[in-house]
Amino acid sequence: MKTSFVPLLVLGFSLAGAAVRIHAAEGDLKKAVYCHGFKEDQSPKDVAEFFKPDETVFLSIELKGRPKSGVVAAKFMFREDLMAEAKVDVATVNKGVIFSFGEDTFVSFDMKTKQPMPVGACYRADVTLDGKPLGQFPFRVAPPKEAIPSKLLKTALAKGADEDHKPVNEAREFDGLDKVFLTGVGNLGLSSWLEATWLVNGKVDDEGTRSFTMEENKENVPFHFAFIPAGGWPAGTHEVSLQLDGQEVAHEKFTVKVGAPMAGKTKLVLDSSQLFRDDGKGEAGKEVKAFTTDDTELHVRWNLKEKALAKGVQLVWRLVEVKGEKAQVIATADVEAGVSDQIDSSLEVKDGLPAGKYCVDLVQDGKVLDTKAFEVK
Repeated sequence: MKTSFVPLLVLGFSLAGAAVRIHAAEGDLKKAVYCHGFKEDQSPKDVAEFFKPDETVFLSIELKGRPKSGVVAAKFMFREDLMAEAKVDVATVNKGVIFSFGEDTFVSFDMKTKQPMPVGACYRADVTLDGKPLGQFPFRVAPPKEAIPSKLLKTALAKGADEDHKPVNEAREFDGLDKVFLTGVGNLGLSSWLEATWLVNGKVDDEGTRSFTMEENKENVPFHFAFIPAGGWPAGTHEVSLQLDGQEVAHEKFTVKVGAPMAGKTKLVLDSSQLFRDDGKGEAGKEVKAFTTDDTELHVRWNLKEKALAKGVQLVWRLVEVKGEKAQVIATADVEAGVSDQIDSSLEVKDGLPAGKYCVDLVQDGKVLDTKAFEVK
């Protein structure tokens, strides 16, 4: 499961279009402007250099001329995470216009979040016309007026942290089974956020990404982040990156001379597979060869010949052949990364499955390793 920071946003859009200004090649982008509102003709009012965390974000897209058709779409992004999207059909915007000269078309979008937006220059709008890019337009969220300036004061790597987040046993060399702690102290203002990203042998491990957002101003506030990859650290040089409001403020390296025995051993050597009826408590019960239409929870297990790091593993439940139904995927389940000698999954169906043929695919990193077929009778 990816645990990287994504702000919890509930968004709304107001969409409109109107006309005014200079004639040119129809449908080309003339201007994109962030602002604090729109005039009656939907042109921008009060151009914005930035937005506050609780403000509405207004974006005005000005197209040259009066295009008769085309769909303008805007995707508002926080880094590479989609916050919201909307579309406007310019044919509707320009409906009723038979002839015009010296006029352009405005398409406007607005975005309002239920919770304050974290501060930083991590935002943009990707705008397209009929699927073709018109441009990417970044915007910045500034701290609230009452926020103190945020600044990182110091960091340290350690093998632990006490109840006050202070480092215990500072180090830059660790064992493969050590949890590594990044400790620090900073002046952190309201709505600022810190995020730690861990790189294992140069590759980001999404399981380690953690963040927190300040709900008040605090000076000299201690903090820590800690991580150990599933299966432990492999031998080598690893890193942790610390970002403040989306900008890197620290980058620490450390070494592991003797890796954990299971670190990086993700190859699954399969032995056998089994099906189980539910025990009435949500766990695997009696082993079966097939299920009945009354079974509402189905369990499957793969046994491994040796323990391995089950990482990037997914179970895909598929309908293969049922009268009156098309073959289709009915459910998927990601397996939490960890060292084990078996892989389990279950499928819960409220009214049971109809009689027919089904299967479960064991997938790792997008490749099907094995398929367990079964019937429902």
